[in-house]
Amino acid sequence: MSFFTQTKSIKLAITLLITAGFTSAISAEKYKLPVDKVQGAVSVMVLGSGGPTALAKRASASYLIFIDGKPRILMDAGGGSYKNLALSGVNIADLDIVLLSHLHIDHMGDLSAFVKGIFFHNRANRTQRSLPIRIFGPGENGVKFPPPNNNITQYPATDTYVSQLYHQQTGIERYLNIFAKAIKGGTFSWQTTNISAKLTDPVDTIVNKDGLVIKALAVFHGPVPALAYRIEYKGISIVYSGDTNSKSNNMITLSQNANMVIYDTAITDTLPNLYPSDVVFKALHTTPSRMGVVCATANPKTLLLSHLTPVTSVRTKEIKKVIRLNGYTGKIKVAKDLKVYNFSIKH
Repeated sequence: MSFFTQTKSIKLAITLLITAGFTSAISAEKYKLPVDKVQGAVSVMVLGSGGPTALAKRASASYLIFIDGKPRILMDAGGGSYKNLALSGVNIADLDIVLLSHLHIDHMGDLSAFVKGIFFHNRANRTQRSLPIRIFGPGENGVKFPPPNNNITQYPATDTYVSQLYHQQTGIERYLNIFAKAIKGGTFSWQTTNISAKLTDPVDTIVNKDGLVIKALAVFHGPVPALAYRIEYKGISIVYSGDTNSKSNNMITLSQNANMVIYDTAITDTLPNLYPSDVVFKALHTTPSRMGVVCATANPKTLLLSHLTPVTSVRTKEIKKVIRLNGYTGKIKVAKDLKVYNFSIKH
C-alpha cells in the first residue's frame, strides 16, 4: 500500500469515527428523557401547551417547575398532562405546591390523577412525605348565573372545589382521601388556600420560604375567578398568565423584567366570528396585539406562547409578527409538550 493510499485510509477512518461519534451524540440527545434535560436553578417543563380543544400533540394547560433540579410546583393540571408526566420520566414524590389559575376543566382535569400519582411515586421510592400537598387557587368572585339560577355563584372557591372532590364523607372522589392521607402517613395531607380574584387587589405573596417566592394576582377572564402567578428563585422569575384577556394592566405589573412569561395564546386579532361562541371566546383571551403591548411594557426576556388552539397553533408566524409590530423585542418561543427550559444563575 502506498503512503498516499495509507494516509487517505487513515483520514477516512478518522472521519468515520468522528461522524459516528457525532451521530451517537445526536442520537443520545434525541432519546434522552425530558427529565434528563433538567438542569440549573429553575426549569420549566411543558406538560400541556394546549387549550380546551383536543389536539394530537398538545395536552391541555400544565407546567411543572423544578427548583434546583427537583419538581416542586405544578401550574395547572389540564387533561392529558398526567400522561405527559409519565412520558417525561419525572417522579413527583416531592411535589408539594399546586397552583391553579382557574377552575376550568382544561386547567384542572387531571388534578386527581396527580394526587393519586404522588402516592404511588412515594410508594415506588419507599418513602413517606413529611409535607402536605399545598393547593392554591382563586376564591369566589360572587358572579351568579343568569335567572332563574341567579342565587347560585358560577364558580366555587378553590377550597370548596377541593373539599367537594376529596372530603371523606361528602367528596365525589372521596376514595382518594385514603391515598392523600397515606402520602403523609395517615395524617390530613393537603392544604388549600383561596387567593383573592378581585382585579383591584394588590399582588399577593403566597409563598416565601428558603429563597422561593411565589406571587399571585387576579386577571380578567370574564365571569371566571382567575389568577396569574410569578415564581421567583435565585434571581430568576417565571410568570404564568393562566387564561386572561389582559384588559387590566395586572399582567404588566406581574411580568416586569421576568425571565419568561408563559402567555395565553388562544386567539388571533383577525379571524372572523364564525359561531356565536367565538365572540365570548375572544372576550376571555388575549389577542396577539395586546400581548405585544403587555410584553413591550413589562420587558420579559422570553415570551412563551401557550394555551394554543387549532386556530393559533397553525398561525404562530402571524402571531409573532403582530407581537413584534406592537413593540416587543425579546425572544418569542412556541410551547411544545415535554420541552424543557432551563434557567441558571449568572455570576
